[in-house]
Amino acid sequence: MKFCKNILAVSMASTAIFGGCSSDSHIAGNSAETGSPELAGIFLLDNGNPAAFARVHCVPSDFDATSDELPAAYSTETDSRGYYSLDSIPAGTYAVEAFHEESGKRLLVQNISVTEDDSVAVSDTLRAPGSVEISFNSLIEDGSSAVVTIPGTTILRKVTVLGQKAIVDSLPTDTLGLRIYIENDTLDYGNVYVKSDTTVQTLVNYPHIEYTFVAPLSLPESEDTLSSFVSDIPLALRLTAENSDIDSLARLQGRWEVVRISKDGKRSKKLPIANSVFNEKEAIFWISVDSLNVSDSLELSFNNALESGYARDVFPTNRSYSLVYHFDSGTDIKDDAEKGYFDGELSAAKTGAETLASRKAEGVLGTAIALDAANSITATSSAKIDSTRKVNLTFDGKQFCFSLWVNLESLKQQTIFEKADEYAFRYDPDLGFIVEFYHVATEKVGDEGATDTTSYKQTWASGTNGIEAGKWIFIAFSKHSIPQTNYFINGTKIEAEETRTDWDGNRELADFKIGGFTGMIDELTLGGCFRDDSWTRLTYLNQKPEDSWPKLSARK
Repeated sequence: MKFCKNILAVSMASTAIFGGCSSDSHIAGNSAETGSPELAGIFLLDNGNPAAFARVHCVPSDFDATSDELPAAYSTETDSRGYYSLDSIPAGTYAVEAFHEESGKRLLVQNISVTEDDSVAVSDTLRAPGSVEISFNSLIEDGSSAVVTIPGTTILRKVTVLGQKAIVDSLPTDTLGLRIYIENDTLDYGNVYVKSDTTVQTLVNYPHIEYTFVAPLSLPESEDTLSSFVSDIPLALRLTAENSDIDSLARLQGRWEVVRISKDGKRSKKLPIANSVFNEKEAIFWISVDSLNVSDSLELSFNNALESGYARDVFPTNRSYSLVYHFDSGTDIKDDAEKGYFDGELSAAKTGAETLASRKAEGVLGTAIALDAANSITATSSAKIDSTRKVNLTFDGKQFCFSLWVNLESLKQQTIFEKADEYAFRYDPDLGFIVEFYHVATEKVGDEGATDTTSYKQTWASGTNGIEAGKWIFIAFSKHSIPQTNYFINGTKIEAEETRTDWDGNRELADFKIGGFTGMIDELTLGGCFRDDSWTRLTYLNQKPEDSWPKLSARK
């Protein structure tokens, strides 16, 4: 056993080399002396100690734990130093299992290839096992017995279904393929990722499952008809406990798709769809509707026979979405515009025991972010125009639009967002919400020979009508280069006239920044286009936290 002595000597000299990772690397030469491959290595516990006297199995890939018996030659035990060795293992593909009875920690390393006249070292760390909660649909009755195995291993668990669920415990941490024997059927369910000391949830689709939901686009009775044709508008569709079995849907693995259906039954191509929230309480799908009128409907469908996936670009950059923040990831603020150039970075002054993670809040759609005077969000890399991106947050007299929901704790003087010497959005107790654009003197000669030597500020004020502290308010503003503006507070259009005042041309701020107010913000979009009345009003109706439009219902 020359090979075994050598690997033992190396392992004791540098235990971390073997214990820190999983390996199926080959070690040349020594097994040729016997003509039989060998398998050896060192196992550690996750506290760094040797996995002493742990049970080790080398299991052929075609092994079936429900009917096969593993030969004694394929099993061994580690010594006091965590070392093990298996001789005369035939060529083939195997899984290596290890179980340390004293600590309860396990290991599974799959797809180990053993060839003739070669030696294989498999060393790794045993960890605390995890569990899988399997949810069955209503076709499986409570009290039904099931057998769960992992093909190619000795792992076999007998479970009982209670409340359409069964717990499979003491599973090694790995990506596992479960095989479930129940009701005279065999179900294969792959890619279940088991984490240490965690119960993961998965749904066994038995049998094939499809769901269809319909959302009529006819406006609520209290709303007038549209004043213009609307196309390429993102709409949020919501699944909740009121219109679906959301708890079961949250565990489904498959594909969600959506199409627009016209009054005469014609179906559009599949529309871009993205999911921002999916849990046991609600699911929010964002859909980019290519064309819309109030006689259309949207059909949202699920098919578990299709692999999960979404056709994204719901907020396409070339249609003027420069930045989109849903805030559904809490303090991990992602830009969900097509290009996703401007992820947000949340910073805060020290506020005692309070942490940034606590600043998630219930939003208009999904979650919002809560800020105060000590907190702000900066859109990274937004200070200067970057020609490689072909999109930026600088609009400089061109078309400009934004929409958001804000909930102010008090109606004092405060800033919602701002950017350098370009624009800002504020609240003033006397004037209401204010949009400001800053014009910087250029000293260049204009078309009529005039010199641009004056810096000034353009202001549009909403007034204070209908604005209350502690309530969500929708604000949308569009500015055209014609010039023309479109200003909405909730569902009401504001006739706001532009005023100009002198400005000294100096502001220190650089990047786009959200902050300077105490309250919550949700569903912020910023871009370079002009939005008409119909577009803006439909966006408000769609995003309202109560009585939103359109409403999904299950198709019978």
